[in-house]
Amino acid sequence: MDNMFNKKIETMSREKIKELQLKRLRETVHRVYNNVPFYRKKLNEKGVKPQDIKTLEDIKKLPFTTKNDLRDNAPFSMLTLPLEEYIELHASSGTTGTPITVCYTPQDIEVWSEVMARCLTMSGLTKKDVFQNPIPYGTFTGAFGFHYGAQKVGALVVPTGKGQSERQIKLMKYYGTTFVSGVASYILHLGQVARDMGIEPNDLKLHSGLFGAEMFTKELKKKIEEMWGIDVHDIYGLTEMCGPGVSTDCDEHDGLHLWEDHFLVEVVDPVTLEPVDVEEEGELVITTLTKEGMPLLRYRTRDISKLYDAKVCNCGRTHVKHAPVKGRSDDMIIIRGTNIYPGQIETVLMKNPMVGSNWRMIITREEGMDQLTVEVESNEKLDEKTKKNLENLLRDEIKSIITLTPRVVVLPPKGIPMEGLKAKRVVDKRNTH
Repeated sequence: MDNMFNKKIETMSREKIKELQLKRLRETVHRVYNNVPFYRKKLNEKGVKPQDIKTLEDIKKLPFTTKNDLRDNAPFSMLTLPLEEYIELHASSGTTGTPITVCYTPQDIEVWSEVMARCLTMSGLTKKDVFQNPIPYGTFTGAFGFHYGAQKVGALVVPTGKGQSERQIKLMKYYGTTFVSGVASYILHLGQVARDMGIEPNDLKLHSGLFGAEMFTKELKKKIEEMWGIDVHDIYGLTEMCGPGVSTDCDEHDGLHLWEDHFLVEVVDPVTLEPVDVEEEGELVITTLTKEGMPLLRYRTRDISKLYDAKVCNCGRTHVKHAPVKGRSDDMIIIRGTNIYPGQIETVLMKNPMVGSNWRMIITREEGMDQLTVEVESNEKLDEKTKKNLENLLRDEIKSIITLTPRVVVLPPKGIPMEGLKAKRVVDKRNTH
């Protein structure tokens, strides 16, 4: 397999990976203990000194870090160095509450570029590619991560930034774009725009795309592949780690390789915080191993996934694989006592060829009862009878998965407003009265 950016590291033996992880974990614990009052206090409370970390198992002695810890210490109290040592700042796209601020030293930017270059190369990017980056450039981490990584690979970057969908399509055509990045729901929206302009997405020169920033089901992936005729890869990351670049799926498409030389991953039960077994679902907890400016110990991502048994993948990479993120532990919605993940509904909708790219669930309370309405766009305008049949079919299919009967409303293409960067899949109106 030739699509490796750093073959030596990507195929390193498990033994060597573990050695490197331990060395870097110990350095990180020393760094935060000596330079971050928040961590020194936390470690002292647990009676743990940096020298107590002798094996990778000892990570269990370290405290967890949560989003609220970062908020309480925002913007700069989690930093290990004086502010003048930092050259860039990013903040989370803030799907929940105050944004989380992360600051980068030149070395941190270098590491971020490296992990992104690996992810992009794994997804088929080479220096021959014209790489279009339709992600908002700004405090959101996405665009810059892709930009730095693609430059490191040596591709030609077209930094189109956010929105202006018709312009995105015109530029794809004009520059002969071959590789695209972005948010999964936006690329489907772009395909729809191209068709409205009389351009078949499949006729453009694109061969591959790497998408992330939101939950991403197999069915959604397939829809993008069919619409654009491209190979689709999934990228995982979060602002608190670096941004995108923590892991990506290889050509086997059966899990995402997580870069273990930079991140130490655990999976815990989101309630008890006890470790779960390999192949068992839980919350991803990640410790940064090479972050200089703002290292984090055992950061609770809230993302639900599982690790696969670490064996060498057919692609030759040795780094551990995790399942595509199923949702966030705080994404789970309880309707009439039933636990529902938006991904379960997306899976049903995206399997249907008549369904367009956008959908959302609206939860209301009527006469003391929770009601779930699923709004979904159709691929093209439908007559009343076809629309009714589709609504009934989708209602029954969703019911068979979540055991609750939703109302289903099929809207014409573009019937759901696009707001912001990430698709808003859940509108909970229960608490607004």
